[in-house]
Amino acid sequence: MEIVMSNEKQSNVLGYFLNRETPHIVNANGVYLYDDQGNRILDASGGAIVCSIGHGVEEIVEAAADQMKKAAFVFRRAFRTPELEMAATKVCETTNWDMERIFFVSGGSEATETAVKLARKYHIENGNPSKFRVISRWQSYHGSTFGALSWTGFTSRRADFTPYLKDFVHLPPTYCYRCWWGQTPESCSQECAQALENEILCLGPETVAAYIAEPVSGHALAAACPPDEHFKRIREICDRYDVVMILDEVMCGVGRTGKWYAYQHHDSAPDIIALAKGLSGGYYPVGAAAVRAKIFDTISKGSGIFGSGHTYAGGPVAAAVTCRVIDYLKENRLVERCAQMGRYLAEKLETLRSHPTVGDIRGKGLQRGIEFVKDKQTREPLNPELHFSQQIQDEALCRGVHIESSFGCDRGQAGDLILFGPPYIITRTQIDEMIDIIDETLSVVEQRAGY
Repeated sequence: MEIVMSNEKQSNVLGYFLNRETPHIVNANGVYLYDDQGNRILDASGGAIVCSIGHGVEEIVEAAADQMKKAAFVFRRAFRTPELEMAATKVCETTNWDMERIFFVSGGSEATETAVKLARKYHIENGNPSKFRVISRWQSYHGSTFGALSWTGFTSRRADFTPYLKDFVHLPPTYCYRCWWGQTPESCSQECAQALENEILCLGPETVAAYIAEPVSGHALAAACPPDEHFKRIREICDRYDVVMILDEVMCGVGRTGKWYAYQHHDSAPDIIALAKGLSGGYYPVGAAAVRAKIFDTISKGSGIFGSGHTYAGGPVAAAVTCRVIDYLKENRLVERCAQMGRYLAEKLETLRSHPTVGDIRGKGLQRGIEFVKDKQTREPLNPELHFSQQIQDEALCRGVHIESSFGCDRGQAGDLILFGPPYIITRTQIDEMIDIIDETLSVVEQRAGY
């Protein structure tokens, strides 16, 4: 099939791409999008790895509509609602009560910034106001607002706005395929974890407030995962120096990896989790910072005030949608299904290794990525001028599959990636369809590039 773009002469929308057309989606159902030209598109990335339960779920729409009829907006600083209380309880339950308090916001960037603010407030209330530094990693992504972008290590996302960003420390990434220490998983001695302790000591433990990381990377490294013992070591280091451990599960949380949260694969709970995307499955703007008891208790016993917030944060409609999405996931055992379909997707992706440019396939659950290379032996990246991953995204869309592409995994200078994150309801047949189209797409783009 061929995607035909809308023929509108002018748009007043200022979008991501200013000089190219994108399809106009007029309907969505299950794992499919439908544009105004009658084309059906398999949403293999769930938007931006957001649509966990699928499109067009009537129960979620009804929950939002019912709440709007009762109370569409309540200002959280002055009031609470039963829906907000219930949403917080349900999120805590999904963590098996590792987290005991939830601060709701409207999206992922707000969630990571709130997490860092909570870490700072915890140290102030604990009598350590000199702790303010945040340590993160290169090739990470924590959001697009200036605070979140300061901790982000996604070079291309930072480039235009670097003069406005706070100069925080970035460590080498937890990136086994291109280990900055030249190690392999078999020879690894946790150098990437030890780097955190070294940096804390160099900066002075009395100045370091928090460490933030993605347990499964998003767009910057396309589902790269650290070694199994990595976060246990990180937990030990953070505890030793009283550094708040923040895990950014905005993308990989709420079932995406086949468990409710990615940290549960490592049995190492953080102090704060940043959440968004899967909390509402794309049905409403929702984010949250989930907090362990020690963080809340310290602030509560101190000033008793956490002076942060946003107008729409913690609203009753967002809370009602969150409640219904969590219930829907449980009722339909979709987290378990995500694990099952994730294993099948991993098997099918392996069939693409025969392509000359497929260097690495990685991920957990239904968050999977492919990295493309010029040479499989040396892992030399493709020429950036090819825009190889963008070509794949464009060609796949013409054939009826939407995937997310990315660039810059090799120190921000080169490296082509695509990222999969379909709804948990996807079937084996639909995965087969998706992989067949990606297989065909790769052949077309590789031939065009001379491979």
